[in-house]
Amino acid sequence: MSSTRVAQDEPFQLQFLLENASNISSFQPPSFNDFEVLQGPSQMQGTSIVNGRRSDYLALIYVLQPKRVGNFTLAGATARVNGENKRSNPVTIEVIKSAHGAASAPSQPPVSQQPFPPRRSSPDDEYTEGILRKGEDVNAKLRKNIFLKVDVDKTNLYEGEQLTATYKLYTRLPTNSSVTRVPAFKGFSAKDIELPNPPQASTERLNGQLFKVFTIRKTLLFPLQSGALELDPVEVDNQVRLVKMVHNNQKRSRDPFEDIFNDPGFKDPFNDPFFDDFFNRPEVSYEDVPYKIQSTPVKITVKPLPADLKPASFNGAVGNFNMTAAIDKTNLSTDDALTLKITVSGQGNVNLMNMPKVDIPNSFEKYDPKVTDNIEKNSNPLSGSRQYEIALMPLEAGDQTIPPVEFSYFDPVAHAYKTIKSEPFNIHVTAGKQNKRDKQDFSVDKNVLIPVHRAPQHWTKDSGYLLGSLWYWILLALPLLALVLGIIYRKRLTYQQNNMALLKHRYANKAALKRLELAARYLKEGKDHAFYEETSRAVWGYLSHKLQIPFADLNKELIQSKLSSRHINGTNTQQLFELLDNCEMALYAPAQSNDKMQGTYQQAVKVISQLEDELKTKQPVV
Repeated sequence: MSSTRVAQDEPFQLQFLLENASNISSFQPPSFNDFEVLQGPSQMQGTSIVNGRRSDYLALIYVLQPKRVGNFTLAGATARVNGENKRSNPVTIEVIKSAHGAASAPSQPPVSQQPFPPRRSSPDDEYTEGILRKGEDVNAKLRKNIFLKVDVDKTNLYEGEQLTATYKLYTRLPTNSSVTRVPAFKGFSAKDIELPNPPQASTERLNGQLFKVFTIRKTLLFPLQSGALELDPVEVDNQVRLVKMVHNNQKRSRDPFEDIFNDPGFKDPFNDPFFDDFFNRPEVSYEDVPYKIQSTPVKITVKPLPADLKPASFNGAVGNFNMTAAIDKTNLSTDDALTLKITVSGQGNVNLMNMPKVDIPNSFEKYDPKVTDNIEKNSNPLSGSRQYEIALMPLEAGDQTIPPVEFSYFDPVAHAYKTIKSEPFNIHVTAGKQNKRDKQDFSVDKNVLIPVHRAPQHWTKDSGYLLGSLWYWILLALPLLALVLGIIYRKRLTYQQNNMALLKHRYANKAALKRLELAARYLKEGKDHAFYEETSRAVWGYLSHKLQIPFADLNKELIQSKLSSRHINGTNTQQLFELLDNCEMALYAPAQSNDKMQGTYQQAVKVISQLEDELKTKQPVV
């Protein structure tokens, strides 16, 4: 169990690492009740090699921010890997009031131990640095010829603005190196740029000397808070091979290296096919010297975004963006649904964007948006788009208008906020089979006064055989009875029409099948990740609306309890949970075959249809 300390207003990263997990069937993170999830889970895959042993890993990263002060323990995450249940270690987090007293990083990213190929000499005289001459200080030689450097493109920036940090290893000695500690990037959201594996060397001249340069890590950073932040150092272990002279009484008085280096045919000893013979000579030997180095921490000043003139629709986007908004239909009935699609693209913190401001009228039922990211791989600055698809279902007939979609962002180059607005959407809705009826107006021409007579009227008494009979009283009571029944019927109808939970219940199956239609399109296009994500959303959304459970509270135990209260158990429940597990597994597993995706789609349609039939016939147990 590790213990960390963070400030209440300080975001931090929590990372779960799965090593050599070729078959992941499920992953369940711990409960984040005491923390707000700002981002995640995002995935990062890679390979590490330690002491010649290769291993693949999958990292799942969350960005969290504490809700209150205190000590909190995050239970370990659980995953089913290669048919076995695995559980990570718990993490204890101490949340303090001020960020000034923060201690160690809240969570350590996985230690990337990535070996570097031995450095080869250049054709000039710099290969002589690998020779340890008599009386030469080893530590001074290592400090001079091997070091780490951190390059940042800026040290003063706005909150949410991109910063690029590049960690480099400089060496003039033959060395085998491995990264033993990487920075935690406390206070930042980080996105790594993929580098060649194994790393490829470049050359760079510093102070007149030529160095081999290996890029250890290149990361795009987005500050999550303002103030003074620091980039933690990276640590590298090196095994440096130095050539030494062996004392031999029979050797020549002059340096044995002189003949070798003055040989006109000598170019590069490390590339010479007789290089092994060189080390086998009695005049020389070599020594592997361990040498641990770390980079210097970098101070970063983060400015808060200007508070004045901040638009009401601003939700944290920083960079340079464009926005488009469109609906898939303008004419529909109350039995149909339309989709509002919003796409934000550009350069900046695309991975941290929230949905633009959308004011949906009360005459529409709004469902949870589907979010799709399209980030350009290894782009710098970070570029791409984020798309939001919102399903809307009209509740009443007539001409409806959805106000313009508004999106604001902060441009750090112009030091100003910018706002983009779409056009309003005019929609014509006709009455369907389950449309909400317009209220009747009983106030027009319903109460008519009889003419006023100024002169006395003549009254006569007329008694017939019907007056006082049974039929007389029955006919007299009929209007009153019809009035009472009409009032009861109208109250019941009004309740059903205005009860939003009942409407969700009624349209749950239709909305789920609407979502599955989109999943079928992804199936045809071969987009396996989007297909499984959409199928999972459809099933969870159906269960949320049909069982009247808030989406944030959904879990398998609560669903099991709700279904059991309606005597729905056995095969249907088992197939439902198998479907959810299959979708969850596929989201973290490698690409799936089209046949398997087709089977998952048919299973989803079957499960929803069977549950719909049973939920209509079985009422909950009181």
